[in-house]
Amino acid sequence: MKTKFVTTSIAYINAEPHIGFLFELLAADIFARHWRSQSEDSFFLTGTDEHGAKVASAATTAGLARQQFADQISGKYLALKEQFDLSFDYFIRTTAPTHQEFVKQTWRTLLQAGQIKKGIYRGRYCTGCEAFKQPSEIADNHCLVHNQPLEKVEEENYFFEPGGIITQKIADWINYRLWPSSRRQEAINVLHTGAFKQISVSRPATKNSWGIGVPDDPSQVIYVWFDALLNYLSIEKITGQKLWPADIQIIGKDILKFHAIVWPAILLALGRDLPAALLVHGFINVDGRKLSKSTGHIVRPQELLDHYALAGDLAVDAVRYLLFRQLSFYDDSNFVWAEFDTLYNGELANGLGNLVARVIGIGKKVAKFELPQPAIDRLAVAKLDFKDHLETANERINQADSIITAEKLWENSNDKLTKFNEVVSCLVEATGILLPFMPKTAGEIRRQLTELKSKPLFPRLNQ
Repeated sequence: MKTKFVTTSIAYINAEPHIGFLFELLAADIFARHWRSQSEDSFFLTGTDEHGAKVASAATTAGLARQQFADQISGKYLALKEQFDLSFDYFIRTTAPTHQEFVKQTWRTLLQAGQIKKGIYRGRYCTGCEAFKQPSEIADNHCLVHNQPLEKVEEENYFFEPGGIITQKIADWINYRLWPSSRRQEAINVLHTGAFKQISVSRPATKNSWGIGVPDDPSQVIYVWFDALLNYLSIEKITGQKLWPADIQIIGKDILKFHAIVWPAILLALGRDLPAALLVHGFINVDGRKLSKSTGHIVRPQELLDHYALAGDLAVDAVRYLLFRQLSFYDDSNFVWAEFDTLYNGELANGLGNLVARVIGIGKKVAKFELPQPAIDRLAVAKLDFKDHLETANERINQADSIITAEKLWENSNDKLTKFNEVVSCLVEATGILLPFMPKTAGEIRRQLTELKSKPLFPRLNQ
């Protein structure tokens, strides 16, 4: 049976991690943990994108050599694994020699097939995106993503020419494999502009020397996006495992065209299958403003852990839960500390934590306490809504609490075993749903219920 394969985009290292990329990492982690809970082999890939003009500029500003800067910032992304109990199997870096050699080999393959050719490129370039922009992405000569003036560029580049037959194949794939459906038409519209009949895949070394050199042409450097996208295939060369095609690829909406159009075109040109699903998440705004690494308007991952530190070892799980319970995955969301705190007290401290303590208190009084195994809901991509899964868990928690209160199960518990077993079943079902979201908490609940020893899970915040 094929190994389930989930990927995130690889983080661009011109600045340190923020909550937006953490959100993406956690989403992939939820899938990987869910598959493992179903006894399915899985592989979770993430990493860092380390080439390009912005990284070179950031290194200069920091007073560091480029590779030294890449090592330092990449290390901060890698550190998220332990900080947030992430279960990724490999952390790939585009400065790694094996990846770079794979990119060069792929370049040679496409060049020999006549799908990469040299020519003159004219267009408008956004240094923030490190990308040439199409008319639909421009307003008053400004990039719609970064709101900065575009550079008019005319230069000699290499072009990737995937061929006309690929367009319809990509359109068909978008219509059935890209979520949410609201992003499909956006991708189709860009595809049909015809702008991707020729895709610039190199830049003059005089403008950006920080990258993988074009084989046999020292005047050119492979375009950072072409380099970065190939990480999803180079992992096979690095690990020796057959992983592709991905079952799920998770990206942010700002890099939709690269993953919904350029990446499938490269795959088809190489004779490779397309990913089974591409999930596109929205932006996280803070106080109504878009996160921005360049301006420093961000929420750092460590701030979340510090804020909920009173939960001790379960602070990580609290953050994991709150992000997916409060924020929308597919649409843009607004991060507000006060709303997170209210949710923490209401659903984690007063809800889940209080229910576990009540069940253990009653369990000590009954003659025979049996703990059933959880039946874990499957996370179906076609109906994926993280908030829906957590809502279902909360319904079971509330149902259990209501039964305890209505039946006064703390009184004459042995006479009401049927009702008490119903409560336990609700809690166990909720715990099963929560497992990929809150792995430590699920294990701690199981331990407490097995030993009938209660310890507060989520102490209340003083708001």
